[in-house]
Amino acid sequence: MLKLISYKDISTHSDLFFNQFQLRHREFIERQSYAVKSIDGMEFDEYDSLAAQYLVFTEDGRTVLGCSRLTPIDLGCMLADHFPDLVEDKSIFTAPRVWEGTRFCIDSRLPSERRRLICQSLAVGYIEFGLAHGVDQIIGLMPTLILRSVFERAGLTLDRLGSPRAIGAHARIQAAAIPIRPWQRDRVYEATGLRDLLTANFRSVEEHVA
Repeated sequence: MLKLISYKDISTHSDLFFNQFQLRHREFIERQSYAVKSIDGMEFDEYDSLAAQYLVFTEDGRTVLGCSRLTPIDLGCMLADHFPDLVEDKSIFTAPRVWEGTRFCIDSRLPSERRRLICQSLAVGYIEFGLAHGVDQIIGLMPTLILRSVFERAGLTLDRLGSPRAIGAHARIQAAAIPIRPWQRDRVYEATGLRDLLTANFRSVEEHVA
């Protein structure tokens, strides 16, 4: 199941909230030797703010098997702050209704078919979240292989924001944008066979507000 959580859910979904940082520690620091911050076996950075929304995939409601972070770029943007040279037209950094997707992470210990399902679920979650929150584009940077194998294979159309270049151990890292449109939702639903993954999350929010 795919869930959308934030700091507001710490009291009800504390296992999921903190377990995602543990998964990120295993995958980014222990497995890939990223030189990033950690505490008590959890990876974090300055973009894990109160504005962050997290997509988490779980099967038992406690353990996170895949996750990604979504943040509005007007409250902080990793791409603009640390990798602006990957973007040719920097006007996107001041465009309205743009969010950034970062820390896309899947538990590498899982079998390939389960990893593929989680990747597809997160791709669907990007579009469903964006449409529900009035987002125009979700931007980010990833290895070109991941852009193709995760997002384009899931049926999404991407706009490349610049040429790829080598960063760290990755030979080809590229910035891209996902236009958030109803037709993107239709395409990802058709390609993956998954749909309405976040419906229950949004209904819970509406009921709480009401």
